[in-house]
Amino acid sequence: MATALVFAFVITVLVVVHELGHYLMARKFRVPVEVFSVGFGPKLLAVRRGETEYRLSAIPFGGYVKMAGGFEHTGETTPDGFASKTPLQRFLILLGGPAMNVAFALALAIVGLWVGIEVPTQNGTILYRPGFVDSFLIGGRAVSDSSAAIILTIAGLFTGDISLSALIGPVGLAQVTGQSAELGWRSVLAATAFISLNLGLCNLIPLPILDGGHMLMVLAEGITRRRLPYRVRKTMLRAGAFALLLLLVTTFYNDLGRLGLFTL
Repeated sequence: MATALVFAFVITVLVVVHELGHYLMARKFRVPVEVFSVGFGPKLLAVRRGETEYRLSAIPFGGYVKMAGGFEHTGETTPDGFASKTPLQRFLILLGGPAMNVAFALALAIVGLWVGIEVPTQNGTILYRPGFVDSFLIGGRAVSDSSAAIILTIAGLFTGDISLSALIGPVGLAQVTGQSAELGWRSVLAATAFISLNLGLCNLIPLPILDGGHMLMVLAEGITRRRLPYRVRKTMLRAGAFALLLLLVTTFYNDLGRLGLFTL
């Protein structure tokens, strides 16, 4: 139960951070944001500030931002909505979420180093606390190295060099978070940074349902100077959703296998 609560909290924070990136970029380009929700499902609390309703919803695993648009859902363009903006503006709004996750991972790495990390020694553990500048440099290098490893893993999945059985899903991430919580808040900080970095970079995968897929479509529109037909976009999004569902089922199966419920 404690593991589930910690994991729900971590995932909610990271998804809110992700959506905040989209929100801030949308506001920068004056796209009306209709809803900013912490959580999914039925709303529990709601406060309206200007054009935006800020919600606390019942299901705590995540959150979302609803921007005025129309094209994505009806094939029509709403004045000042997301679809009315230039390809570059839409690209930057989409990039805002993943970029915020990567920046948050870097911030957590720097703060974690600055407040101190426990380093194992022959006589137990010591607290290593580099200065702020060293924390920034070491944290930046750690995020850079981890990003390279994540990108190589993603590339390996596409080339077939890495098996899908190596992927970790929600259950596996919950285990990592729970184990980190048992070791203390510093370990939770490190695990949160790791998950945030993965969330940001994996959202850049060019799968239509993910930010990366939307960015690829916007990039194609910018190059060809032609809007993708609504039916084509809708078909691509459905295919992307199906592919993502298969991926989630695969990672869930992997997680259960690691728990000994299945043979990998």
